[in-house]
Amino acid sequence: MTRKKLIESLPPVERRRFMKLLGLALAAPAVPAGLRFAARELALGEAKAAEMEGQEPIYFIEINLRDQWDFGHVFVAPGLATEQNLIRGSDGRKCAMYFMPEELLARPNNVYLTPLALPLDPHLDTIAMIETCEHGIGDIHGHEASNALRSPGRSKTGGAGRMSMADNEPVPYAPGNQDHFSSTPTPASLHNYWMRQLDPTVRSGVAFKGIGRDHTAYHFGAGLPGAELDRAQTRQSLFSAFPDALEDFNVLPSAQQANALIDVLTQADSGFLDKYGYVESVDSVHQANLDNSRNLLYVGEPKLISLPLTEAEIAYWSEGVPDQVTSKPKANIWEQCAWAFKLISNDLVRTFAIEFDYIDWHDQRPEMIMDTLAHQTVLPLARLIESLKLAGLYERTVIAVYTLDSGRSPAANSAGNEGKCGLMLAGGMIKGGYYGDVGVDGPEGNGHRYYYRSPDPATGEPTPKVTDSSGRLSGAHVWKTVTKAIGIPDDVTDQFPDVQGVPHLPWLLKS
Repeated sequence: MTRKKLIESLPPVERRRFMKLLGLALAAPAVPAGLRFAARELALGEAKAAEMEGQEPIYFIEINLRDQWDFGHVFVAPGLATEQNLIRGSDGRKCAMYFMPEELLARPNNVYLTPLALPLDPHLDTIAMIETCEHGIGDIHGHEASNALRSPGRSKTGGAGRMSMADNEPVPYAPGNQDHFSSTPTPASLHNYWMRQLDPTVRSGVAFKGIGRDHTAYHFGAGLPGAELDRAQTRQSLFSAFPDALEDFNVLPSAQQANALIDVLTQADSGFLDKYGYVESVDSVHQANLDNSRNLLYVGEPKLISLPLTEAEIAYWSEGVPDQVTSKPKANIWEQCAWAFKLISNDLVRTFAIEFDYIDWHDQRPEMIMDTLAHQTVLPLARLIESLKLAGLYERTVIAVYTLDSGRSPAANSAGNEGKCGLMLAGGMIKGGYYGDVGVDGPEGNGHRYYYRSPDPATGEPTPKVTDSSGRLSGAHVWKTVTKAIGIPDDVTDQFPDVQGVPHLPWLLKS
């Protein structure tokens, strides 16, 4: 059997597996675009290679944090990080940021890390933070289950095409879960819709309802077919939806045939690449990638996929992460990140939404609270990024971390309708940095009056200082940027009136 006929003769099921595994093998960061196209043409033919360009799935993990989450002990705003006369403390208008300037680590693009955020240091080129986004509108100091960044134009009233965002949620109304109305789908729901448009065989994405109080996060499909995420309310319901299974990841029936296929791929020499105007050469690095691909094409025994975590996995994901604090515990944030990785790395889902809360702490913010929020943010995120990188999937994954209840000003006694509204984005296509600024504007009470400078939508440079709630970065710009990153075409996103024609933030995404 000739090399090319070997591939063409595969039965449809095996051919589909081959396409999936070939995509994974060729998606490794060290494989240049020219080699990727050349290998596909040699293996599948020119027409199929052209069809596959840009069709690798993009995975999306949405992390929704509730109860006025504060990133103040993760990345410190430049204005606060460099303020030499900062009054720190847990009450009044004192700043609830307890690290001294000399303890912070300055990094490129306006990033100042606290010592607690050091696990993110190796990944900073792909992690962005903005704390001056559009505020929440919940009646109880900003508490809401929707958020303008996730659904621009959401409102307290229906009409004009706006539907209830709560209709598909299993958590009943409770203070802090106002039933907002919108015509704009939330990112995880839109991603779920689009992945299933591209491939109708893709399983629906999942939202784990992990918040311990009666709060929730709304996931809203805006009536798009197949957009609604499956909701899992308990560990057991999630495990039952994805029972243990033996998966045979062998595309070819023998190591010998895998070797034959690799021989096909190695024909993509520099002359072949020149045909398409690429300048990369097939050097030892690329050859090493092809050798790794051989192991992907024939991996030996079938693999057991099991969602419950082993003792070793629990030890890795949980180390140093404080537990959820609630009378009705659902799942720790590290557990949910571990499940997200397992499901995505095995291509069981392409969309996974996490929901988590800690404590709705009022009036004071002691150092212990700020440290806990930092550990719960940093450690699961760092381990999720590390795991995705090892699996060769980070370049094709977007992680969006939203603070649904807005946030707080740096003042210890502030609430979610004042000051900050935080967003973190991570992934191979994200330009890392801290965008905008927060700092001290003058004295107030026993501490400070604080200023806020949102990033300019066109340039990313901080806009002029404000001390009130005005001038925040519009949720429509943020939404367009996230949907751009997860691969939703403009003609799809522009059908929604509240974001129609709004540009994405070009400085936040790698070209």
